[in-house]
Amino acid sequence: MKFYSIRHSLNKKVMGHYPQVKDVIYNCHVWDNPLFIDRFHFEKINVKPIVANPILHPNSKCTDIIDTKSAMGFSFRILISGKLKGILERNKNNGIQFIQCSVFKGGNEYSDYWLLNVFEFNHEHIDFEKSIISYEKQSDDYNVSSKREKLYLDLSNLSEFMKYVEIAKPKAEMVGIEKLFLNNNVSDNFFILRYVFGSKYFVTETLKQEIEDAGCTGIEFQPIELSYNEWTASGGEREKIYGKS
Repeated sequence: MKFYSIRHSLNKKVMGHYPQVKDVIYNCHVWDNPLFIDRFHFEKINVKPIVANPILHPNSKCTDIIDTKSAMGFSFRILISGKLKGILERNKNNGIQFIQCSVFKGGNEYSDYWLLNVFEFNHEHIDFEKSIISYEKQSDDYNVSSKREKLYLDLSNLSEFMKYVEIAKPKAEMVGIEKLFLNNNVSDNFFILRYVFGSKYFVTETLKQEIEDAGCTGIEFQPIELSYNEWTASGGEREKIYGKS
């Protein structure tokens, strides 16, 4: 079975304008208010959080994924339409929740938009022995201008991987999967992974086709067998399918 990561479109014609978002409305003091959405990190939110609302450029299209460029208020989350929300939640009923987040354009409010909040991940699907895993390590004589050394790790399982994550975290080093391989027994149509460079959201060929058949816009599907650099290379597979950025 083929698998793809969900990415926002890089085609300016599809998005209408680049960047898609012109400004953001902040509805509280983002640094002091404990209910601001960015104060919650990969956890189930049991209160009503205060969201930020994007204002689209007048020429931008209201696509089914809004490219927020991970602005404050959208860290670690994607902003999707109600149409795409319905498709995704039919294919996954645990570890996720949807938080309403209106989008504004030309003085109009589009209320059927949702932040996808993830609080459980499906790391059991990863084949760590085959995946290409890198560790960007600070040199021992650390200083502000020092360069990181990139190492490639030979790991067998999630436990070994998480040990490196815990080592890297206090030093702001980076550990992640550059090229992903999955186990043979993955049956989920929609699943979510952390620590994979470039994306967190993955679908099967079947679900990809359902999303495309529904006419969802602003979405591109990157085959997992390609790294992000391979996918976005000039003249590469992405351009052949979706056109130039």
